[in-house]
Order: sequence, then structure tokens, then C-alpha cells
Amino acid sequence: MAAAARVVTNRAAAETVIARSISVFALAMGIRGFGDIVAELPRTAPWWVIVFGGGVAVSLAVIIGAAIRGVLARRTMGAFAALVAAGLILWPLGHPGPESGPPWLWHVLMLSTSCVAGAAGTWSATAYAIATAIVFALIRATPVGGASGMDLAIQDAAYAGIAGVAVSVAIQAMRLGAQQSDKAEEEAINAYQESASARADLAERHRLGALLHDTVMTALVSVARTSAAAGLAEKKAASAAAVEGLRQLEYYGSGQLAEGPVQASELPSRLQAISENIAFLPVDIYSHLPVDTKVMVPGIVASALLEATYTALDNASRHSGADSVAITVSLPEARDRLSIEVSDNGRGFDPGAVSQRRLGIRLSIIQRMSDVGGSASVTSAPGRGTRIILECGITRD
Repeated sequence: MAAAARVVTNRAAAETVIARSISVFALAMGIRGFGDIVAELPRTAPWWVIVFGGGVAVSLAVIIGAAIRGVLARRTMGAFAALVAAGLILWPLGHPGPESGPPWLWHVLMLSTSCVAGAAGTWSATAYAIATAIVFALIRATPVGGASGMDLAIQDAAYAGIAGVAVSVAIQAMRLGAQQSDKAEEEAINAYQESASARADLAERHRLGALLHDTVMTALVSVARTSAAAGLAEKKAASAAAVEGLRQLEYYGSGQLAEGPVQASELPSRLQAISENIAFLPVDIYSHLPVDTKVMVPGIVASALLEATYTALDNASRHSGADSVAITVSLPEARDRLSIEVSDNGRGFDPGAVSQRRLGIRLSIIQRMSDVGGSASVTSAPGRGTRIILECGITRD
């Protein structure tokens, strides 16, 4: 629907420009030929003045009035062109006496050709220009047309015809430009929609992949590592991981992928809840959030922050060898981006040496944040611990 609306708007804009250009052309030609028209009135038959002179004047007024409103009066333009052609053919009957100059209709031949182009297109305008140029040349060479001689008659006729065709081509070029613009915009919109759809599908696959890695795989690993002789705490941890995995899969399958906006002040308590998994290292949570301002985080972004933090805690607990993990939630006053930092004092690692097949950081943290418009960075080195910073945009009430 959006693409169709843009096409109509562009075409309407082009037609408005054409209508107003023709009306300006009409005013210019009318001013230019006004003297000749007044001079020839005494020698013109009343019926010809009423039918053709009056018809041309009325139709021009309608064309100009429509152009002021931005409308292309196609039927009136066609009627105007027909009146000019008929008046030219009947010129000898309306002007029986010899004339000293060309028929004043010569001043509006280019305009009438332009009207045909506006009403019917370039090919019709070209045929009209050729036909009226021939008639004009024949009349111009006669006494009622000024007895110019055939050479001058052909020159005058050629000038009017070529100029009219040139204006017609300009009108057609404007229309083609609008059509190409419409087509380009429609293709761009379709491509954007396809890209957005593909991006949404990809983000959905990323989310499912990250979910499977974070919860299901964690549960399976915990269960696989728990033997019959394991202690009660280990069995409880494996059971809790399995329950969390089932809960996350049920939540995902229900289609409830995003809740409403979440106050940033609620994030520390939510982080506390996910950090209480008995399989995780002890976690210290620090909050540096403003207390006098309502800061909101979109629901899908808040979910991504919590899920990425969950993965960071899981990685630290299983791989870092640290004795604790610190989570810091902060919002610098000069920035509109909320930050969650997860750091440990463990053995660290070289991020560049991690295999692409390892999904914990690449998919479950970095890609997950990217899919919701946020960002994630991982800083670590052997013997120096690990620091993961998650950032996202916020809104302030």
C-alpha cells in the first residue's frame, strides 16, 4: 500500500508541473500574439471570431484555471488543439481578404501541439504538429495567409512544428522521469521490505540459536556431567538448568518475544534474579542509575540484555576459573545509552583465538545485542580476566 501511494503522488506531481508549464506557455503565447489578434479582428468574419476565437479563449481560460489548482485539464486541452486545427483549416473562409502577415493562429500552434502532448502523448503530438504545419504552410503561401512565398511559408511552418515537437518531447521526458522515479522507489521499497523480512527471519534464527545454546545446551551439559553419585547440590543445579531450559522454550514457543517497555531501575533486580542460579559463581551487582528520572528500555531490548548477561554469567562460571563476577549497571548523564558490564577476575582468554563454531560469545552475546539495535564488546586477555560491556538505547520520560 505504501508503494502505491508514493507512485500516485509522484505522477500527480509530474502532471501538476506539466499543467502549470503549459499554462505559463499559454500566457506567454497569448501576450505575444495579442497585437496581431486585435489587428485582424476587423477583417475577420463574425462567425469565425465567435466559434474559433471565442472557443480558443474559453478553453485557454479553463486550462489556466485548472493549472492553478494543479490539475491537467486533458479534455479541454484536446478541445483547444482541435479548435486551433479547425480554425486554421477554415481560415480562408473567415478571412476572405488578403493579409499582410501570417494568421495569428501561428502564435498558438506550438501551444496546441503541447496541449496534445499533455492530453494524449508525444506520438499524437508529433502527428498533430506535422499535419498542422503542412496546413499552415499551404495557407501561408496564399494571399489570405500573407502571400509569403513557399520558402518562407515552409520556414514558418517548420519553426512552429519543430518547436511544438520539442516541447512535447520535454513533456514526455518529464513523465518518463516520474515513471522511472516511481519504479525506482517501488523497487527500493520492495527491496527494503524483503530485506527487513529477511533480517527479521535471521534475527529470529539468531534468537532461537542463542536460546538453544544458553539454556537447552547448558541443561544437557549439566545433566550429562551429573552422575548418580553426585551430591545433592549438583543434582539441584542440573534440575534447575533443565527447568529453566523448558521455561525458556515454552516462552519462546508462545510467541511472547517482547513485553512492554521496562524501567531501567528494574534491571538490577531482574539481573539479581537470573544470577541466583546455583550453578553460577557468586555475583555482585552495582547500580549507577539516576533516581530522579524515568528511564525506559524497550521490552525486546531488556530481554536481550538479560539473556546476554545470562550467557556471560554462564561462560564465566564454567570457563573463567574466577571466584566471583561483578555486574555494573550504569547510565552516564551525558549519554542516552544504558550500559551493563559483566566482569570477572578469572584466567581470561584471547577473543581472536576463539573458534567461529563457538557460539557463546558470537551468537548469544554480540549478535543478540546487534539484532535489537544494541552493541556488545568483549575485552579479555590471558591472565587478566574478562570484561563484557552491553549497551542499548533508552528513552527518558
